[in-house]
Amino acid sequence: MSFGIWDVSIHSKIDQIKRINTSKQIKSKNIVNIDVQGQTARILGSSGEIYEVTLDHCTCFDFNSQRGPCKHIYKLAAELDLLPPTPTFNAEKAETFKQSIPAEIDRFKQQYLAGAISADKFIKIVNALNSK
Repeated sequence: MSFGIWDVSIHSKIDQIKRINTSKQIKSKNIVNIDVQGQTARILGSSGEIYEVTLDHCTCFDFNSQRGPCKHIYKLAAELDLLPPTPTFNAEKAETFKQSIPAEIDRFKQQYLAGAISADKFIKIVNALNSK
């Protein structure tokens, strides 16, 4: 997915995946207006402020603090059909992953025992891997 000034690699970073996911929670009614030709929008934020959004810039705090696409930019990109669909659940792949969990836990256990990660981090990883 390429849009605006952003290198395509930025969108696969975990913080950006979170923002893409969060952008899906922005309701259509919160898009005050959208200019498809100009590729801009005005989006009502959760704090009640209206953000001016382009594919390169947003007036929200998140954009101004981290200088990468925020959820509003991703929402605009989605509205303009510039975002590919997110991966869908695949039961066969989920089962393969589930079967790999003990080996993954053991791998992280070795990192814990070597002192590379703390007990708290190890426990969080194990809990995340074991969650359903």
